[in-house]
Amino acid sequence: MPRKIYDDKRLKPEALKLRRQGLSYREIAEKLSCSVYKVHELISEHESSSSRLKQAAELADKLDGLASKLKALDTQVSKLQSSLSNVKMLEDLADEVSKLRKEVESFNRRFEELKDSIDWIRSSAERRLRDDYNGCKWLDGGGYCTLWYWHEKVKGWNMRPDTKEGRTVYRLNVKKHPLICTACPSYEPRG
Repeated sequence: MPRKIYDDKRLKPEALKLRRQGLSYREIAEKLSCSVYKVHELISEHESSSSRLKQAAELADKLDGLASKLKALDTQVSKLQSSLSNVKMLEDLADEVSKLRKEVESFNRRFEELKDSIDWIRSSAERRLRDDYNGCKWLDGGGYCTLWYWHEKVKGWNMRPDTKEGRTVYRLNVKKHPLICTACPSYEPRG
């Protein structure tokens, strides 16, 4: 039977590749459709102790390169994680700002309602004090209340001293402080 001729240049790289994958000589021979002896011829020079040392050195160099790349990637991952935590913090802050904005808008609406109510109360109280609307009968010509008095002067209020039963009392100018008259139980229109 004639001897089979193999293309060693084509088979050798494939045999080495299969051996690196952990296949035995017999399994490689089956895959390449050749004899176990042929596989031995193709691979043996790469499996000698000197070639194994050379391969180990090459693998060590590759491993060092991969380790340095891994370290660089690890550094980048840690930077990305810190950036992501900053992004998360910014998202949380944006949510808080949004909540605060809604609360401020709610406060603004409530403030406007209160301001309108106070303006209405003020105009109502001022109407009680106007002469053309039959203002309060306890109001004198200078705008001071003659019914109610204070024993001491209140800072910031327009008051004048008066005497009541031999004591000094203070009368409030209610035309300048009309909100005092809003809840006055003694209001009586002139009439």
